[in-house]
Amino acid sequence: MKKSSEFTFSVVLKQEQSNSGTIISFSNGINRYLELQSSGRRDEIRFHYTHITAAGATQFLTETFPYRLADDIEHKVSLTVSGTEMQLFIDCHPLYKRVTHFLPDRNFSASNMQLFVGQRNSNSHYLFKGELKDLRIISGSYGYLSQCELMDAQCPTCGQFLELENALLELKQTMSLLTKRLVEAEKRVSYIEECDCKKSCLINGTTKNDGDAWDIGCSRCECKQGIVKCGPRPCPEVKCKHPVLKEGECCPVCLKSCYITKKDFEHGEIQILGCRNCSCVDGNMHCEYLQCPELKCPPEQQMSVTDECCKFCQGISSYPLIAPPQDHALLGDIYQQHQQQQQQQQKREEQNVFQLNNFPQNNHNEHINQLNLSSTADNTNGSVSTITEHGTEERTFVNILSTGRNSHFEQGFLLDEKRSNQQAEHLEDTVEAVHRNQDEPLDEGVDYCSKGHACHNNATCLNLNTKYTCTCRSGFHGDGYECFDVDECTQQGGLTGNHCHLNTRCVNTFGSYICECLSGYRRQDKFNCVEMDECKSGEHDCHENADCINTLGSYHCRCKEGYTGDGHDCKPVCNQTCLNGGECRSPNVCTCRTGYVGDSCEKDLDECATGVHRCKDTTDCVNMPGW
Repeated sequence: MKKSSEFTFSVVLKQEQSNSGTIISFSNGINRYLELQSSGRRDEIRFHYTHITAAGATQFLTETFPYRLADDIEHKVSLTVSGTEMQLFIDCHPLYKRVTHFLPDRNFSASNMQLFVGQRNSNSHYLFKGELKDLRIISGSYGYLSQCELMDAQCPTCGQFLELENALLELKQTMSLLTKRLVEAEKRVSYIEECDCKKSCLINGTTKNDGDAWDIGCSRCECKQGIVKCGPRPCPEVKCKHPVLKEGECCPVCLKSCYITKKDFEHGEIQILGCRNCSCVDGNMHCEYLQCPELKCPPEQQMSVTDECCKFCQGISSYPLIAPPQDHALLGDIYQQHQQQQQQQQKREEQNVFQLNNFPQNNHNEHINQLNLSSTADNTNGSVSTITEHGTEERTFVNILSTGRNSHFEQGFLLDEKRSNQQAEHLEDTVEAVHRNQDEPLDEGVDYCSKGHACHNNATCLNLNTKYTCTCRSGFHGDGYECFDVDECTQQGGLTGNHCHLNTRCVNTFGSYICECLSGYRRQDKFNCVEMDECKSGEHDCHENADCINTLGSYHCRCKEGYTGDGHDCKPVCNQTCLNGGECRSPNVCTCRTGYVGDSCEKDLDECATGVHRCKDTTDCVNMPGW
């Protein structure tokens, strides 16, 4: 019972009615350790046992199974304990199965332990009245089958699982101990090989000691255990993005950087400066004008945008002819024309002509081919009139003509019917404001903007005759007092759209936008990207023993013949098996451990016969396998 976590009490009994007696008991004096008892007064079967806690304390526990045995009838009784599980069989019927979480103590460490049948102890407590026969204590699994042969066996039992768990824990401890011993043994073997078996190398008649290193061209060689191993010479770390390997040199170096527009550019960096595509080449900035895409529209439909180098085709839908929504925006337009005409007064004193060509169709398919607005030196107060074309809905035309002491100018707007009333009122107010100040002398020395203004952070303040006006900057829209970012990416082309072309993706920024190159493409100019050959440029992560194959927008890697892998990690393939610790370092070539030679490292190197040893003349060289 000490060796197994499973045991069974099996008995055939006939108990008198109202008798409470012990069937079997392990006890010492008044202390009981294992006891099976039947109570005829309470009609129950009791199992008393002890449990040893993790702290070493002893607990006395009892499991009670309600059943009446004291009935003067013969019964078969089996109580099986399997680990922490208990199962009671009466007349070969499984009545109870319980998991107690307490493992009964089977060590019986107390001295003078005694086994009693039919009573608890030597004091004749709890005497059993009736018949007891075929009483057995069975160690191991399935003890109840000795009494009930036709019952099924459960697999596995709780006790078997507990034994398996204990065996695995012991195996884990054994493996841990064995691993530590192997590590220590390996250290001792390595120490012997390194310290006691140092071998020199003979190169072109020159002897190199074990551990010596020397350079040959761009390779560094080292003598290790009598074998010369060569590899690339280590190079210092370079701190530039595009190092260059010069002719006759072994290590890449950084070339000179370029300083332009108060910025440093490394060699090989490409930067767009104005309308030129510039690249830094060893301290010199080489620039070429950007190549604009060929336009398929007539010259009169080709438009240009501020800060952009290439023209674009303007679609019809991109020409809204709508008056500015706020008065101060109109005053800004008038003021700008006023300034322009002041500069051109001597050349064009008699007449100014403003032509607006090819107006777009409105919502009712109306079209105005040409509208000429002219002004003369006559003092006109301006007008708001209504025009009708081809019998369609009326549209309001606002003509503002103003003269001053030194200049004259005119501004015209064509308004949709739905917005004409409100905007006409704004324009009429503006006309009155302009004419009120016409006769006043211009005070060109007053800077109203510097005295404080309410323009938005993303707006420009412009001085007028007696006040200032606010205009949103390029890339923003609004009334000047509130300016909002224009999302150029929502529209292709036009004054407020983007001009991203080949292989790019428009990314909106605050006040502007950028044309971001798609993956696998490099920038050609501000608006175009071209396919990048990662294989030629070296911007790939293929293994040194793999071929880089360029594809449209990407690339893929394929291991060279004699190697296997995914192209990013290629390992050599050897048709023969490398023996005695040899490794396959190149196709069909085994690199042998020290002390072995041969195509498969199958032969022992006789250091004594080849002279690759350090034995003195007063000693005998004895060859050993591997050293």
